Amino acid sequence: MAYKIYRHGNRKEKSIALTFDDGPHPLFTVSILKSLAEYNIKATFFITGKDAEEHSELVQKIIHEGHEIGNHSFSHKSMIFRSIIFIINEIEKTDKILKNLGVKGEIYFRPPYGRMDTIARMVLRKMRKKIILWDNGPKDFKCLSSEEVVDKVLKKLKPGSIIVLHDGGGVDRSITVKAVDMLIPEILKKGYKFQTVSELIS
Repeated sequence: MAYKIYRHGNRKEKSIALTFDDGPHPLFTVSILKSLAEYNIKATFFITGKDAEEHSELVQKIIHEGHEIGNHSFSHKSMIFRSIIFIINEIEKTDKILKNLGVKGEIYFRPPYGRMDTIARMVLRKMRKKIILWDNGPKDFKCLSSEEVVDKVLKKLKPGSIIVLHDGGGVDRSITVKAVDMLIPEILKKGYKFQTVSELIS
């Protein structure tokens, strides 16, 4: 296990990873899980420690259904201009919660908002964390319709793409939920295979 930043997987293989940030949420995450199950697709959920604590049964459902779980910090506070102790606590506390809920093996990290400064990078390097960013982020939280989300993802889709959408965060994610339902068949039609992040970067 060694520190490395990933924004995509192998560009020569027609595989992509669908990832979700800011959950889990008892309504939106559950709806997304239904869509994934319908197509027998595995995704990667980067979840916050505070939401994992609040919705522990949902975390276990995500694991039980064969999806991957990553660490998205405890509080979802920015990692910019933070102390070393703050950063370590945010990551270690969440890792511990996730392991107690049944997450096994290496736990990847995605910083809130995908942002890190020099101190955060130094801490993560010492913690030997793999950092998962993305190359396909439609900013679904700003989109006005599900069609807009789908259109933006498909325009940027490439072999090895890591797509980031949002299933939590305390706001209405129904546009994203509907977009997932529309997006999966379109991506499959283009001949892509869905993988978890660990499969994509292995």
